[in-house]
Amino acid sequence: MAVNKIDPRVVKTRNSLRKALVYLMRREKIEDISVQKITETASITRGTFYLHYKDKHDFIKSAIKEILDDFFNEVMVDSDDFSLSTKRTVQVFSVSKAFRYIENNADIFDVLLNSEKTDFFYEQMYDRLANCLTDYYNTVNDSQKQLSVPLQLQISFIDSAFLGVIRHWLKDGLIYTARYMTQNVEKMFNQFSSENVPIANFFVGSESSALDNV
Repeated sequence: MAVNKIDPRVVKTRNSLRKALVYLMRREKIEDISVQKITETASITRGTFYLHYKDKHDFIKSAIKEILDDFFNEVMVDSDDFSLSTKRTVQVFSVSKAFRYIENNADIFDVLLNSEKTDFFYEQMYDRLANCLTDYYNTVNDSQKQLSVPLQLQISFIDSAFLGVIRHWLKDGLIYTARYMTQNVEKMFNQFSSENVPIANFFVGSESSALDNV
């Protein structure tokens, strides 16, 4: 069955528009960013813009979704560790892939995670990660098992902590390498795991892990 591929010209246009949006968001409030400013910064015509998007709000919504989709497509990897008990593959979060991806796209994530004007991006990233954590827990754990700490509190704690580390890493100018960040975050998650926080195993970190070679 043939796979529909997006025209490379469309991909190039969307990437240019996304870069223009991030550039402008670093300098202006979203409400002050017009379609004209976006198209001029991206060096495309307004006609081309409206071939892809209804208006500015449609564009921003689509751009944010595409950024999150690209990120999670990169960092979510298949694990067969639980295949015998669940009869299916479970997806886990590669910490090393996440830090490398953010390091390579630091200009985008710094604007979107560390600006008061873009709290909506943090909230959407938080929700996506929380949903992945919930799916993971429901796949690999007994739903009847009594938890010492409610699942939602565990998710809130780990989700906030992980995104908080990323925010400060970006704010501090990436003074540590992605590899160093991976090693230290992995140590912290291992500590959580040893204290019987079941969703901590959702995050895998080391370069030697088989999961990073999927």
